[in-house]
Amino acid sequence: MDEILAVLSRTTDGVYAVDRDQRIIFWNTAAERMLGYPADEIIGRPCHEIFHGEPRPGCLHCQPNCPVMRAASRHESVPTYNLLSRTREGRPILLNVSVIIPLDGTSPYATIHLFRDATHQLQYETYVDQILCAAARLPNPQTTLTQERPYAQSVYAPLSPREKEVLNLLVQGQAAQKIAQTLCISYATVRNHLQKILHKLGVHSQREAVKLAMEHRLV
Repeated sequence: MDEILAVLSRTTDGVYAVDRDQRIIFWNTAAERMLGYPADEIIGRPCHEIFHGEPRPGCLHCQPNCPVMRAASRHESVPTYNLLSRTREGRPILLNVSVIIPLDGTSPYATIHLFRDATHQLQYETYVDQILCAAARLPNPQTTLTQERPYAQSVYAPLSPREKEVLNLLVQGQAAQKIAQTLCISYATVRNHLQKILHKLGVHSQREAVKLAMEHRLV
């Protein structure tokens, strides 16, 4: 495992590892460059003190005994996830995180996290939101006879009761992992429901699905 970390220490991704108490015991130079924290200021501190994680749809929240650590304790794989954090200077940064769980039960490392800066995605979504807000303020065009049929009844296929439950939780800001916990179903099942919802609504992203659901009171 030390050999693997030696290799990861030279990657352009930020890398940190935590023990079973969620204390950081490895921190590479890319992590220091990305977040601004030197290793000697990080080692020994709980990861949730550093990364925090601010509320945002589709993002996990870094906290004690988080879903990642619970999955690691069961030696389950963890899907790549997003985390809205802040740098040492307080600048918001969106991190895309992958997790390696050592198979050796005697390893001092509970999890190894590789993360990269995905803030461009955050900036893009903010820009899109600004455009949508500006578009919403434009005067509505006159309704024609072909437009009188309600959009919500003519565009998408009916959702099943379970799909409506998933969509409702998505509108409330819950990420797929949280939806799975709320409904007591697997993460894979939630992802399957979400794909069907997007297909039935004729949209390409969860953000579009939420916007459509709110505009036409689908939930």
